[in-house]
Amino acid sequence: MNAADWVQCDSLDLKAPVYSGARHDAPTPWPGPFDAMRFPLSYEGSLPSSGNPRDPSKPSKLKEIWAIRNAVHLQIRSIYDHHSAFRGQFGHSNALLQRINLPIVVDGRNFYPLARVSFKLKCELEIEMLVNHPIASVVTNGSDLDNRLKTLFDGLRVPQSVQEIKGYMPPDITDYCCLLENDVIISALKIEAFRNTATPAGAPLDHVRLNMRVRLEPMEYDFVNEPFRHD
Repeated sequence: MNAADWVQCDSLDLKAPVYSGARHDAPTPWPGPFDAMRFPLSYEGSLPSSGNPRDPSKPSKLKEIWAIRNAVHLQIRSIYDHHSAFRGQFGHSNALLQRINLPIVVDGRNFYPLARVSFKLKCELEIEMLVNHPIASVVTNGSDLDNRLKTLFDGLRVPQSVQEIKGYMPPDITDYCCLLENDVIISALKIEAFRNTATPAGAPLDHVRLNMRVRLEPMEYDFVNEPFRHD
């Protein structure tokens, strides 16, 4: 794919491939080489260690989780609107559209995750983490890295219960786009930490800028995940 195959979505600084060639309904032989859907996501804000709502000494981080979810919602919606896989112009794409349009309902709200267990997909994440403290203390400063990543993963997935909504979801929004149905779909993770040289004045130590590269690909062939093999 060359530079001419990309269209710039200026509002979200998101690039999505657009194909001009012929498409075919018949899948290529499996197993064999295939391409995956790849796209960037970004988030800037607080990324604290995850809390435990059952333990008062470890307060819940739902506010920060929803800040991540709100940022990702618009970016995933842009992918749905612009990516060739969701145009319904061929058999597999039409089947994927029909499945994507089936919401996961939590507390009367509709969530539309891009990567679902039923699609037989796996998700790989490469994360550039710009932090507001010396990178040598990325684990110890602002709490441990594992639990900060737990906060991020919670923000990338669909809420699992009514308790996770708790009034944080804007009342005027009933449809929400997410990256993941469940974070069990994440199969690989790579993180690089850098000192953020443009942190906003007064930002807390747990402030981050996350530049994420997402790669989705089938774990096994299924009719509905065929579009993920043509990116």
